[in-house]
Amino acid sequence: MLIVLSTLSGAYGGIPAFNRLLCETAADDAAARRQPLSVLALTDALGTTEPAFHYTPCGGDRGRLIREYLRVLWLSDGRFSRPLLLGHVNLAPLALSWPGPVGVIAHGSEVFSPLPPLRRLSLQRANVVACVSDYTADCVRRQQGVNTERIVRVVNALPGLPPLSKAASDTSGPLRLLAIARLHPDEKKGIDALLHALSRLPKDDFALTVIGEGPDLPRLRALSVQLGVSPRVRFLGAVSNAVRDAELTACQVFALPSALEGFGIVYLEALAHGKPCLAARAGGAPEIVRDGETGLLCPVPVEENLAALCHALSRLRDPGLRQRLADRGRAHVAQHHSRAAFVAAAHALFARLQH
Repeated sequence: MLIVLSTLSGAYGGIPAFNRLLCETAADDAAARRQPLSVLALTDALGTTEPAFHYTPCGGDRGRLIREYLRVLWLSDGRFSRPLLLGHVNLAPLALSWPGPVGVIAHGSEVFSPLPPLRRLSLQRANVVACVSDYTADCVRRQQGVNTERIVRVVNALPGLPPLSKAASDTSGPLRLLAIARLHPDEKKGIDALLHALSRLPKDDFALTVIGEGPDLPRLRALSVQLGVSPRVRFLGAVSNAVRDAELTACQVFALPSALEGFGIVYLEALAHGKPCLAARAGGAPEIVRDGETGLLCPVPVEENLAALCHALSRLRDPGLRQRLADRGRAHVAQHHSRAAFVAAAHALFARLQH
């Protein structure tokens, strides 16, 4: 099998985490079938190594990726029937030149509206399109015109549950909110709404930490100053995995009322750390943030429903409610989004590509 990815190593986020589990499972599958496995990663830094399979980082050079793809296509001992799995819809046009079975993975917002013709045609011609949520699958069917029988669900998952900590058990002081997101003006992550909500709520009741970088960060910093909430908001930018995990441990609520989540693996991470989640009733988020069960949902557009957002935040001041949501959330992750669940779904996907 050849797997072509946007990124695998050196990046943090839902898609890289998904890709790491995917490749680990593919390596086991290839070994069991005694078949070769090659992985190309577009943005991974040159010199990065991976001992488990033949791995080529391309350093963000699309020309290099194309050359490596063609090398595998034409110089792989004539094994033209080997499967191709593309880890992102943006890579889908590569499928049009591949003579063997093709799979494409759809993660979320990239399929929420009709794709450019070439990418859309590539999806329609793929043998299988794997989707990370029911909402994403519905968009692939409705917006991209992919036949239902070609669509499968591959569950998002975590490698394991982190140990629980008592770091957030202190109920004195403001309620500690955490948001983790890529900060881009085209991605409606709901950080604006959180800042506006803080400006309406008692100043001693809430504090917000935002992890993430992107071109929208300066504007958000300025907005926090404009609204008078900057003393209660920390913008940490990009952080190490250790700092990120420490912030997940220390927070009391994970708050990301995003309108553009295909699924939102960051909600899984928060629930796994024993944190209730605040999300928007949009996209794939309600599939993991279940209103009143694993967290609270706000109506969309969130910016036009600030009263509802403020009410949800105020409800989460109740430590008993937070504990109930956190306990159910962690149990839900353990039952439905375990490594074993991912492996089973991935093996079913690989089996579809063998025919």
